[in-house]
Amino acid sequence: MTYRRNRLGLGVALSIASFCFGLSAPALAQDDATKPPASAGTDDAADKPADAPAGTPAVEPVKEPEKVAEEVKPPEPLPPPTATTASGTSVEREKTVALVGIENLPGSAYPSAQTRGIKYGSLWLTFHGQQWPYMPLIEGGPALRIGLSGSLWNDVSNTHILADKVLSASLHDQNRWTTQTRGVVRVTPTYNAKNGWFVQGNAELVLHGDMGPDPLTGNLSTTDDLWVRVGKWNLFDVTVGRFQGWEIANHYGMGLDQNTLERAGAYIPGSSLPRPTDGYGLSYFWDRTDALLGAYAAHIYPTKYLRGELMGHIGTGGNTSQPYQLDIRPSAIFDIGWMKLKAGLEYGKASPQDSTQKQKNVRNGYGFAAQFVVNPFVEFGGSFGRGFEDNIDKDGNVDLTGSNTVQTFGGFINGSPGYEPLVLGFGAFKNSREDMRPDGRVGPHQGKVDTNDQTQIFGAIQYTLWEKLYFKFVLSHASNHVEDFKTGIYTNNALSGRFRMMLLF
Repeated sequence: MTYRRNRLGLGVALSIASFCFGLSAPALAQDDATKPPASAGTDDAADKPADAPAGTPAVEPVKEPEKVAEEVKPPEPLPPPTATTASGTSVEREKTVALVGIENLPGSAYPSAQTRGIKYGSLWLTFHGQQWPYMPLIEGGPALRIGLSGSLWNDVSNTHILADKVLSASLHDQNRWTTQTRGVVRVTPTYNAKNGWFVQGNAELVLHGDMGPDPLTGNLSTTDDLWVRVGKWNLFDVTVGRFQGWEIANHYGMGLDQNTLERAGAYIPGSSLPRPTDGYGLSYFWDRTDALLGAYAAHIYPTKYLRGELMGHIGTGGNTSQPYQLDIRPSAIFDIGWMKLKAGLEYGKASPQDSTQKQKNVRNGYGFAAQFVVNPFVEFGGSFGRGFEDNIDKDGNVDLTGSNTVQTFGGFINGSPGYEPLVLGFGAFKNSREDMRPDGRVGPHQGKVDTNDQTQIFGAIQYTLWEKLYFKFVLSHASNHVEDFKTGIYTNNALSGRFRMMLLF
């Protein structure tokens, strides 16, 4: 008999301004301190000594040789700081870009058709499905423009793991330290044709400093996005290449960042224990892949408030031996600024390219989220995701241990207490995983399937300097409870601290 636990899942989520870009260069003029003030009248008494007797003729001043001076033209006035163009940037900037054609992406390239979130918060750093980078034609400028942007960050992290001694007396506590440094340099060429048509490319080169592989996946990628997109601004586009899908139920607020110790939770490397569950947020086919697997997506923008994505992959995946993989992931976002509702589905199958083999992997799931913004003070939200994986072995039988159900639900809240550069955040999420193999052995686990549950909570404080430099500290706790027919029943706990310094440009 096979079954899945918790057939019905409930995820209740409540989550939640615009990147300001201004230019002000006032010119201040000062009078020459050595120049005497102009005379009030033309009375020649002004040229006489104060004690001269009456009738004394006025003294003729000694005339200096006339100097031939060049006419000094007053500087041309700068355009007012509020002068902007249809593309949302300044007049002077567009003149420069029109001349050079290469630019550091301005604030207008980060779309805000609706309020993204409170400034510097985690929702503010998310584009909620909007076309990004937004680089429409500059009137009178070159049709081809090249945008430059990117990020650099450094993390120093510590995780102290308390191992459950009930499991094994030989399993010791862990005190893990790591430093991770990562940079992304982004080049975005964009060609604008008439009537809003465009073609755009994006290449993100990843630079690694003192950084090992992802603690969860073991991967160390050298490229993030690498895609080509063609379409019409604010109406539709088709994107092909390597990229992430829209973020639906996998937004965790200001903590649990990817590739960090806190995200891994109570994981003891080098042991025979199963890894803690990383969770699920409509994320089987969301992220980039290092396999020979290409992503394809069509995006539509029928109104200012509604956006849709139909994304899929085709090629050689990494789930089975030399597999052929095909998947699809439709999703939609309803965004009116103060409220954002997101939902999606996904389904994919991988099988060997050798048709005589019966091995197969099928994954599907769903997820949704609700996020709210009370600008500029607070943003909050929550999400729920549930995924199903079914494995068929080489003999055509169901692999009950490899087949599983995963689930994640939780929420976050970020607030700015009256001082914009300072943002505080809090979040809590529970990740669960179970297989489909009932334990037939006599004991406390008899008749049960294997389960792996991890609960994570965190608090974060972030300060932003000069609108570019971010300082963030995250303190988190993870509790990993496992009931497994091989390793037994145990609960490991972890306390993590992480300090990140990040530059966005």
